[in-house]
Amino acid sequence: MKLSTRIAVAVIGVLFGALSIGLLAGDAPVRTELLILAVAGSVGVVAGAIAARIVASPFVRLTAAVRRAARGDKDVHLEATGNDEIGDLAASFNLLTERIRRHAADVDRSRGEIRGSVARLGEALRATHDLQKLLAVVLETALVAVDGKAGGVFLLTGGRSELTLRVGRQLDASLAESPIALGQGLVGTVADSGRAVLLPGSPDVVLADPEPVEPTALAVPLRSQSQMLGVLALYGRRTIAPFRDEDLEIITSLAQQAGVGIDNVLLHREAQRLSITDGLTGIWNRRFLNMRLTQEFASAKRFGRHLSVLWIDADNFKTVNDEHGHQRGDSTLIELAARLAPGVREVDTLARYGGEEFVLVLPEIDGDGARIVAERILNEVTKEPFGDAGDLPLDLTVSIGCATYPEHGQTQEELLRSADQAMYEAKRRGKNRIVGADEVDGRNGGFAERGTGA
Repeated sequence: MKLSTRIAVAVIGVLFGALSIGLLAGDAPVRTELLILAVAGSVGVVAGAIAARIVASPFVRLTAAVRRAARGDKDVHLEATGNDEIGDLAASFNLLTERIRRHAADVDRSRGEIRGSVARLGEALRATHDLQKLLAVVLETALVAVDGKAGGVFLLTGGRSELTLRVGRQLDASLAESPIALGQGLVGTVADSGRAVLLPGSPDVVLADPEPVEPTALAVPLRSQSQMLGVLALYGRRTIAPFRDEDLEIITSLAQQAGVGIDNVLLHREAQRLSITDGLTGIWNRRFLNMRLTQEFASAKRFGRHLSVLWIDADNFKTVNDEHGHQRGDSTLIELAARLAPGVREVDTLARYGGEEFVLVLPEIDGDGARIVAERILNEVTKEPFGDAGDLPLDLTVSIGCATYPEHGQTQEELLRSADQAMYEAKRRGKNRIVGADEVDGRNGGFAERGTGA
C-alpha cells in the first residue's frame, strides 16, 4: 500500500474514532457538528489522496521509464501531454532517449564498419610477404580500432619458450631487449594458455615488468591453423573507459586474420629458403650462387672493383662413398661445409655447386687476398680428421682454384670457368693445393667435366 493511501486511511480512522466518541458521549448539537466535521474531513482526505495520486502519477511513470532506460531499453517513450512542467519534462526525456537511440545506432554502424575493415585488412595481410610491414599494419589497425594507447606484437622464438617484441608503439625500449617467458605477465599468460585476456576482468593475470602498468589492457593469441605464433597486446586507452568485451571481440577478429597472414609469410620464407639452400649441408645452393654472382659481378664492373671466386673440390671423395657408404659420405660433406663457413664474411657467398664441389664468392677481394682466404680454408680442412666420436677417422683434403675479375674473366661465366679450370689444375698437380687462374695453360675441360669424384 502506498504511503499516501496509508495516511488517508489513518486520518479517516482517527476522524471516525473521534466521531464515534462524540456521538456516544455528547448531546445532539455537538454530535451534529462532529458528524459534519468528520464527513468534511474524510471528504478532504479522500480528495487530497486523489489529487496527490493525479499529481504523482506522471512522476511515477517517469521514474519507471528512467529505470527501463537505465536497464538498456532504448525504445522507452513517454506521452508528453499538457503544456506544464510535467509535459516539458516528458518531452525532454523523449528527446534524450531519441539521442541515445541515434548514438547507439551510430556505434553499431561504426563497429560494423570496423569489422568490415578488419575483414578487408585480412585479405590484404594474406597477400603480403613482408613480415615486419605486416606486423606494423596489424598493430596500428588494432590501436585505431579500439582507441588504444600503446601495444606490441610478440612472436615466439625458435625454442618456443619465450616471446620477443617484433613491433611496438609507445612501449619502453627495455621491452624490446627483454624476452618474455611463457606464463609471465599478460603476454606470457596468453601465449601459454592460448586464450584472450581482458584487464580488468581477469584477477589471476597481473602485468609484469617490463610491461607498461595501465588500468586496462587486453591481449589475444596469434595462431596459425597448426600452432601458436605469438601475441597481440594493447596497454591502456586514450579515453577514461576501460576495454570492454566488444573491444576484445574486434581485436580477436583482427588477430585471426593476422595469424593467417603471418603464417603465409613464414611459409613463403621457408619455401624461399628451401629453394635457394642446399638440403644436405644447409648452405646456399647453385641457384642462389648464380643470383648472387650476377649481382656482385654487376657491382664490381660498375664500380671498378675486384671480385674473386674460389672453386673448392674434395679430393678422392668417390673413395669415401665406395669404402664407407653414402651415409658417411653425406655426413662428411656436412662437416666439410661447416669447416668452410667460419672464414666467410657476411658479404661473401658460400654455396654447394653440386656433389662435393663448393664455390666461394669474395666481393672486393683481389688475387692476393683470395689466395690468403684459400690457404686458411686449406688449413681448416686438413687440421684434423673428419668424423664424430665413434666414427672411423677420415683424412680429407681439398683442391682449390682461384680466379679474379677483371684479370681472369670479363663475364661471370668466364670468371667461374677460370676458377674451375684452376681447380682442375690443382688436381693434376697432386691435389691438396691451391692454383690460381694465371697458372693454367687452358688445357683443362672445366665445366664439361663434372662429378668425377677425383
